[in-house]
Amino acid sequence: MNREQQTHYATDHLYLAAFLVCAGYRVIGTKADSHNRVSFLFLSSPELLSAAAQFLAGGQVDARQFSFELLKLKKLLPKRH
Repeated sequence: MNREQQTHYATDHLYLAAFLVCAGYRVIGTKADSHNRVSFLFLSSPELLSAAAQFLAGGQVDARQFSFELLKLKKLLPKRH
């Protein structure tokens, strides 16, 4: 595992990324793989990992904020032609 992997948390799950933003975590960038699949990057921390686990366990955030953050994240995705 390189240093970047240790300090960054990456997810290509759009809904998880929106949940994390609603939980107070900031997207610090995006990264595309060789198949143009985009991952959202966050600063990794035990708290962020806990928030990700909460999402997987059915955690809830405000629906209106979630919808708004989802739209903002979609704007970060590359345009498809």
